Amino acid sequence: MALVLLAALTALPDDRIPESWGVLALLVGTAVGLMLAHWVAFRLATQLAEDTGVSPESAAREAGAQVAGGVLAALIAGLPLLFLQGQAGVVASQALLSGLLAITGLRIGRLRGWSWPRSIVTAAIVLAVALAVVGVKAALGH
Repeated sequence: MALVLLAALTALPDDRIPESWGVLALLVGTAVGLMLAHWVAFRLATQLAEDTGVSPESAAREAGAQVAGGVLAALIAGLPLLFLQGQAGVVASQALLSGLLAITGLRIGRLRGWSWPRSIVTAAIVLAVALAVVGVKAALGH
């Protein structure tokens, strides 16, 4: 979710940034739409999981974690827009979303029992890949 919201903010032309509430509505609308799509996908995956050895409870927990992460990303992206106007709010949101992606990479490494240096490298790689994806998306005008 953070990656999609970061891409949406990056694709927003500087001269067409609406009032803070307009950007906030864009972010929340995008987040809600994606969360609903994930919910439907995981409901379907839960039905398929019975044949794959993955329990429906496990699939439901994963879906819940993704929805919770989506809500967190939308809140993190939206808060600066309530306090900062125009480009300043967008830049602050982009910075916070980028930080969320890096923290996620760091947390993945630590949960896997990796050392701090290896986890920090993982965080840097996650951030670099995410920003590359956003850059390609922005270059393509999507």
